[in-house]
Amino acid sequence: MGHDKSRSSVTVGTVDWSDPDLDALLQKVDGWRLDNRSDHSPQEVQIHISSGWTANSVVSKPAQLVSMDEQTMVVVTRFPVPQGDHVRVDSQHADGMRSVWGWMVEGREGSRVGDREHGLFLSKLRIG
Repeated sequence: MGHDKSRSSVTVGTVDWSDPDLDALLQKVDGWRLDNRSDHSPQEVQIHISSGWTANSVVSKPAQLVSMDEQTMVVVTRFPVPQGDHVRVDSQHADGMRSVWGWMVEGREGSRVGDREHGLFLSKLRIG
């Protein structure tokens, strides 16, 4: 049974933005970054990045698949993937090679200590 979210009489109260406790909390979390990696081991994959419409514009490089659901996947690379580029991710499975197509929607340098030491980038791909 769903919760009725249409009730307009529900209020969350007012926020005192000058409250020193709130200010201290906001300062603590100011530098936080979300890291969209799951707890399972990374899977070695091959990514094929298409930046144009010709066969010569496809670049194939190794990567690691660190998270995947029905709509998105997160891969780790040693290079930035340009936003908007089409990407094919090939992974080896017991029954053979599997390919998933997507496009790059968001990317950034890795924020973990090991990421910086190895020059890693995280790329979020929209599947489809």
